[in-house]
Amino acid sequence: MKFSIVTPSFRQLSWLKRCARSVADQGVDVEHIVQDAGTGPELEAWAGAHGGMRLFVESDNGMYQALNRGLARATGDICAWLNCDEQYLPGALARVERVFAENPGADLVAGDFLVLDPASQLLAFRKITPLRRTMILTDHLYAFTCAIFFRRHVFGEGMQFDESVKTIADGDWIARALARGHRFAYVREYLSAFTFTGDNQSAQQLARAETARAQQALPRWVRALGPALRGVRRMEKLFAGAYRSGPIEYQVYAAEDDKQRTHFRCAQPQFRYPTAR
Repeated sequence: MKFSIVTPSFRQLSWLKRCARSVADQGVDVEHIVQDAGTGPELEAWAGAHGGMRLFVESDNGMYQALNRGLARATGDICAWLNCDEQYLPGALARVERVFAENPGADLVAGDFLVLDPASQLLAFRKITPLRRTMILTDHLYAFTCAIFFRRHVFGEGMQFDESVKTIADGDWIARALARGHRFAYVREYLSAFTFTGDNQSAQQLARAETARAQQALPRWVRALGPALRGVRRMEKLFAGAYRSGPIEYQVYAAEDDKQRTHFRCAQPQFRYPTAR
């Protein structure tokens, strides 16, 4: 299988360097498409010296237009998107490839992920639970896109991202995929790491506003299911081991010019996402 990984980019070169190296060292057939909104000559010079990357520089109206453009250019069997401040963990794509091969009826794969601080220290571990359309619509997308993969035909069937919203189109996209009958397979392993930088507070406010508007548009009876569905998900998280973990070891690119991954160990991992503390 060939992978196509799309990264939307704008003025995040320091993070992009780490992201790109985490894609390049996976040891599988992979193309990395970087859809940049005009960061400037420094990025373009670096990309030219970084083999294996396909860089496209075009102004856009936001991340989701960049993803639509990048995925339209994808040639791989399996696609995913990885933001600049995210990295794949060692061997992640090979593990995903095996899961797709073992589950020919699955159209998408989702796995566990880690949340790191800017110094690459572990803030939280997050375990995947079954993705259900109504749970997403009445709450939020409780899987991170850095650990979601899909067969290219899923996007090719008119499943573009909604460019009219700025923060929640990924949840809408997953909900529409589920509504169309696309099936998920799950990887109970850590596939990726997301860096919580603290620079996205305004985006979080916008996300809350967009989520509230989307939920208000749902039928009243669907909104009424929300509390019960959240209770079900808490039980699923409990059975998935999402509230307790032994020591966690992981390897990431800790600095923008690192050529090798750095090994980290967290003796007492926490499960709460940083904004919930």
